[in-house]
Amino acid sequence: MFGDLVMCAQRSVVVVALLAAALGVRGRTATAQPTVPPSTLGTPSGSRVQAGKLVRPDTVEIGDPFTLIVTVVVPTDARIEWPTITDTAATVAMRAPVKVIDEGTNFGGRRERAEYTLSAWDIGTLHIDLPDAVVRYGDVTMRVPMSDARVFVKSVLPGDTTLHVPKPARDLFPRVLPWWQRWWPALLVIAGLGLLWWLWRRLRRRKLAVAAAPPLDPYARAIHEFDRLDRLALAEAGESGRYVALAVDILRLFVAARLPDVELSQTSAELLVAAIDDPRVPRDRLISLLADADGIKFAARRVSPPRAREIGGEARAIVEHFERVDRERRAAEAAATAAAIAAEANARQELEDRARRDSRRPKSGAR
Repeated sequence: MFGDLVMCAQRSVVVVALLAAALGVRGRTATAQPTVPPSTLGTPSGSRVQAGKLVRPDTVEIGDPFTLIVTVVVPTDARIEWPTITDTAATVAMRAPVKVIDEGTNFGGRRERAEYTLSAWDIGTLHIDLPDAVVRYGDVTMRVPMSDARVFVKSVLPGDTTLHVPKPARDLFPRVLPWWQRWWPALLVIAGLGLLWWLWRRLRRRKLAVAAAPPLDPYARAIHEFDRLDRLALAEAGESGRYVALAVDILRLFVAARLPDVELSQTSAELLVAAIDDPRVPRDRLISLLADADGIKFAARRVSPPRAREIGGEARAIVEHFERVDRERRAAEAAATAAAIAAEANARQELEDRARRDSRRPKSGAR
């Protein structure tokens, strides 16, 4: 008897609990979307589908995330296909995949909830353009409308829109420059400085080499040029006239270096007038040589290779004669200078000896 009473009491508690759960389901379904009342869809077999929506929070700013919660109560064996927003450029876009939660089965049917995490990219009251959710129950297909959910996006601009300065457009993808494009100006500057340093060092070495090189003696330079002219073998190559002209030019350079009154710009007659009185110059030989050279250079007189070599040899012989006479004169002048110095020294020595002897003689009246 007592056991039957306990079992009845337990059954009463279970019935009360189930009734309370059913009432809670209906209450939550009714309050799921304050702005959109719950809708009830009927099936041909008498089954009922209830749906409710909730936007949390209902007021956001541009780009802020918000959540759309859709709760659907369907028959136990029904299957729900939840839609998604595939357009990423829409004014309301999804931030993450839809999250579906099965809340179990009660007296009213099976309860399922979908949570959408969204972002809005425009201001004002925006409709969340979600496609309809599809409920499949056996051979019956029903649609739950989703596009009637709304969200309000408030503006962040000041009251006076003239104070709003829009930001410049940003690149779709950040531009990444390779390291050599970032450092090429510095490398170019370093290369330019290195080139300037190399040029400065080269010019400095050239100046030092020129300053360190002793001036070449005119005679040594003339002999060097004659040897170089002979190695060219212009007469044998059919350029006898050119060979004669170059040989005479070497002679003129030598005479201009030795005689201050002679210049390279002078004609042959002017050169003879300036140099003819110098005893070192072989007058007749120089006159004959310049006459032959002028005929070849200016009158286009033909000259054979042997004659050209003879004229070149004569020019060299005049240079050697000039240098030999000059050295003899300088040697004679040096000898005369040395003799004069020696004579002066001897005279000074004799005077000193005489004064020394006179100082040693006894003076008159001395005891």
